[in-house]
Amino acid sequence: MKTDENNSNRRDDSLALILAELEKATRKFPKWPTDPLHALAVLGEEFGELTREMLHMAYEPSKTSHEVIISAFSSMLSLIFLESAVIECSHFFS
Repeated sequence: MKTDENNSNRRDDSLALILAELEKATRKFPKWPTDPLHALAVLGEEFGELTREMLHMAYEPSKTSHEVIISAFSSMLSLIFLESAVIECSHFFS
């Protein structure tokens, strides 16, 4: 099906963008907060920026700038948060 192929291509493009952002971020900021509260604060700040961009897109399109990049950045931070949470909480799973 053409729709399935388009969805797959979009997913591949999205994942490539997220992984590229992950690579840039880990080079620029190699130290991720080691405690979950501060890690969540970083993620929350990016989510706030994504929310602002989506509101601009809906109500003030002329102010929309980088929603795709911010979305990718938020997704990338979610991956980092998940990776650190799994490492921090690994003792719960053993």
